[in-house]
Amino acid sequence: MKIEVPKSLELLVKSAGVPVYLVGGYVRNSLRGLKPTDIDLTGPCPVSALKLSPKYRVKTVNFRLGTAQIKYGKEVYEYTPFRVENYDKGHTPSEVFFTTDIRQDALRRDFTCNSVYYDILADELIDFVGGISDIEKGILRCHKPERILSSDGLRILRLVRFACSLGFKIEGATATAAMAKAELLKDITPERKREELDKMLVADTVNGVDQAHYRAMKLLGKMGLFKYLIPEVEQCISLMQNEKYHKYDVAEHTFRTVAYAPPKVRLAALFHDLGKAYCMEKHGNMHGHEVVSARIAERRMGYYGLRYSNDEIAFVKRLVLNHMYDMSGNTSDAKVRRFVARNFDVIDDLVDLINADKLATGMVTREQVGESRFTAVKWDIIESGAPVYIGDLEIDGTDCHAAGLDGEQIGAFLKDMLDICLLNPQLNNREWLFEHARMRAESLQKDKSEAK
Repeated sequence: MKIEVPKSLELLVKSAGVPVYLVGGYVRNSLRGLKPTDIDLTGPCPVSALKLSPKYRVKTVNFRLGTAQIKYGKEVYEYTPFRVENYDKGHTPSEVFFTTDIRQDALRRDFTCNSVYYDILADELIDFVGGISDIEKGILRCHKPERILSSDGLRILRLVRFACSLGFKIEGATATAAMAKAELLKDITPERKREELDKMLVADTVNGVDQAHYRAMKLLGKMGLFKYLIPEVEQCISLMQNEKYHKYDVAEHTFRTVAYAPPKVRLAALFHDLGKAYCMEKHGNMHGHEVVSARIAERRMGYYGLRYSNDEIAFVKRLVLNHMYDMSGNTSDAKVRRFVARNFDVIDDLVDLINADKLATGMVTREQVGESRFTAVKWDIIESGAPVYIGDLEIDGTDCHAAGLDGEQIGAFLKDMLDICLLNPQLNNREWLFEHARMRAESLQKDKSEAK
């Protein structure tokens, strides 16, 4: 089978003077008929031994592993020489030995589907571990599961991610070994685990495999791996909910919420109900679970958890904390309008989470969910020209000062006017606001004089 590669790569291989092979995801996806991945190259020599034209820019990115980045225009290739690795703990090998034996290089790789080499010049596939057959059958397998997974615990999470994003079945012995070696994830850095979780949450977008992200959550739960990512998820397995409103236990409902949510809010979907187990144990009901869930999100995403950025933590926490607001639909129009304005920058994301939450109950269809009240209010605010931020008012601090206000008085006045004009957009005109600023200043001065 001829694997299509960029012209610059063909020229690189022809001019290198030593064998260079294509390996990994690009070969796998080409054989499977999936869209291309990044291009990984390998060979028996270090990158310095390749006879490359000056048009190819080479930069070593990991001296210990011999990994180098080769650029040609917009094309980027990663080259690593054949090697053998030994691991102690964690994701980084404790020992690295370079070799000229392609078979030894193949045996160190994670999965058989990633261990197929392509000789571009000879148009020949090289397969020592049955990777081609596994690719054709859609099977994810380690050549020697115990050894491969023991050498790098992160491969356990990668096993789940690859299986889901590729739509592959996990071979039985490999799955058994992964569950047996799950404790190795304790030694993996939070950043590495976070990266794998993030990729799982968008696994359906990689190769268009339907519900790949939902399957990833299910596999993490089934294999007992959430213990090393977000332990509270395990507490929600088999925790039943009120049958009047929910068809599934909390964990399954959570996974289905992730399934229905768009990528941007899937992390919030994963956290949104995790406080239910605590609330049930503490109070015998799930009331106020959104507050506890937001705290869990903050802790598990923070420095002592998966180490997300402060902005990501704040975003998820905000959605989780507010996903139950006006759930009964009885909140007054004025309060809802204020709520939408206060959360204007994330209101669409919040609606997406709430809708996914409703669908995941198993009790309603998309048609029954209907238009969100928040969305209707958002568009009414936009169309009416109502101010959402203080900067939207037709008066500013300089005007307020000119009207006689000073210091903290200005901020308090503008805040009051924002609320008034949000509910009554027609009042957001400079003359009316300036007159009220003047009146407020006179009233404050009078109160001050009387106090003396």
